[in-house]
Amino acid sequence: MNKLFGKIKNNKIIRNVCYFVPLLFKLNPLAIISTIFSAMIITIIDLCWIYFPKEIIDLLMDKDNPNQVSEIVTIVILFVGITFVTSVLLKLNGNIKSHYAKIADFKIDDMFNKKIVEIDYYHLEDPKFIDKLELAKKGLRQHSNGIYSILNTIENIISGISTLIGVIAIVLLSNQLLVIIITIIGIIVNSYAYSKYADYNQEYNNNYVRYGRKQWYFNNSIFAFRSQKNLRLYNTNKFLNEKAKNINGKVINARKKTNEKVLSIQLIDICVSKILVTLFTFILLGYAVYKKNMSIAIFTMLYSSIQTFSSCVSNLSYTIKSHSKTCEYQNEFIDIMKMKTVNREGKRKIEKIESIEFKNVSFKYPRTDTYILKDVSFKIDNKEKISLVGLNGAGKTTLIKLICRFFELEEGMILINGIDIKEYNYKEYMKLISVVFQDFKIISYTVKDNIAIIDENKEKLDDCLKRAQAFERVNELPNKEDTYINKWFDKSGVEFSGGELQKFAIARALYKDSDFVIMDEPTSALDPVSESEIYYHFKEVVGKKLTLYISHRLSSCIFSDRILVLDGANIVEEGTHKELMTNENGLYYKMFKSQAKYYES
Repeated sequence: MNKLFGKIKNNKIIRNVCYFVPLLFKLNPLAIISTIFSAMIITIIDLCWIYFPKEIIDLLMDKDNPNQVSEIVTIVILFVGITFVTSVLLKLNGNIKSHYAKIADFKIDDMFNKKIVEIDYYHLEDPKFIDKLELAKKGLRQHSNGIYSILNTIENIISGISTLIGVIAIVLLSNQLLVIIITIIGIIVNSYAYSKYADYNQEYNNNYVRYGRKQWYFNNSIFAFRSQKNLRLYNTNKFLNEKAKNINGKVINARKKTNEKVLSIQLIDICVSKILVTLFTFILLGYAVYKKNMSIAIFTMLYSSIQTFSSCVSNLSYTIKSHSKTCEYQNEFIDIMKMKTVNREGKRKIEKIESIEFKNVSFKYPRTDTYILKDVSFKIDNKEKISLVGLNGAGKTTLIKLICRFFELEEGMILINGIDIKEYNYKEYMKLISVVFQDFKIISYTVKDNIAIIDENKEKLDDCLKRAQAFERVNELPNKEDTYINKWFDKSGVEFSGGELQKFAIARALYKDSDFVIMDEPTSALDPVSESEIYYHFKEVVGKKLTLYISHRLSSCIFSDRILVLDGANIVEEGTHKELMTNENGLYYKMFKSQAKYYES
């Protein structure tokens, strides 16, 4: 019994319905209500086309009726009136349904975007999860038409069942059992064809995901606004065109094979369920009329009923089969929306960061065997300015990711104020940390939008721009801080230099006014004068805050209270610049001298 209940619970259709229908009622119940109303209108239209032609033919055949003309006119007017009103209602309600469905669709997009931000970061560096993410996006859009497919499924099922109830009695009372059997055979063939068609399309879509991201990347890189300088200078467009051509060829071949399979199934469906079933049904009913066992009016109604019955069952079968495939596409979306976070379960409140300590921390990325950090231990006390240096690939950026709780530790502990960071409430914890990443990102909105994200304080914004050495540049612009960065959304936008953008990133970190500031190569794009100004006024720039500074330019370390040297996954040296320079065999000494010789005459 438990096994059976488990299968029912995990059934993809039941899972899909149990997730999306309550969600739709929550997001916008009018989308469901308008869908049900459309289904009932469709049923009325279908039944009218069965009933009224029979009544009209009966009146036309009744030559002895003195009121024949007036009754025909009345029936025709009634028929036209009902079909006109229902058709207009169907169109109007269709627009209403589309409007409310779009509202629900936007809300689901918003939910999905928020979920991506909330899930544990380490998933976003996992290629398998990225593929799953792409399947979720396309499953809700390209492959299944998203929320609209669910509403259409509800509409088709309700209208199909309602129409069947209206015609099934007519079909059963006809006593034309052979016709019913032939119709059922056609329905079975038709359902099989739809099922195979859906299978082939899903097979194509699953294969497409393997190289879909590559196709998008190569095709879009050629037209990327920011890539045009490099594309033209190094003729990279030729390389990208070849890559795009290769990927596009694979997509076309996959689609061609799918189309060939689908065409063969469609031909069988047309021959059996359309031609043979219709032909035999027409012959059998025609023979009954010829033998005078049936009037022409009854023949017309019965034939229409049988055709409607066949169409309803086929449509219901197709709807269920199609929705079954839709559920598979949307299954990835539901999986992601139901994902639980691992690194955000802490409940302890935190108001201030006074110290941070790495205690025997070892770390390797998921599904790898190489340790990036091995048994790393150090402590930073309140208001200290610490520099972390090391060769490329030594694990400096990884260390930042661990502080930000992007990955979960398996060995060792990171302590804030002497308490494991996992115990703290994630949102409160992250409010107290500012990071300028080496690969910082600037959005294509205004300067103000990129810096004053959490609130809007002009005085504070100006102060942060000044400390980041960007105030004069911004204020010489016509629109000042309301100037758009690049021309994506405003033709008057400014293409700032890489150094200027990096200053905005620094200002953004300063504006957050957090207790702990981490700067990962924050001056890599700055000119020597700007870099020197920031170094010289380093304490004024950051303020009296606990600071971790990462840079390959070791001249910046002179301003630090203490320097940590990372090499081979371990902290190999620790001390002030003056102390470390006394050890001529040390890594720091060698690195500093290696850089300094280029500045010596």
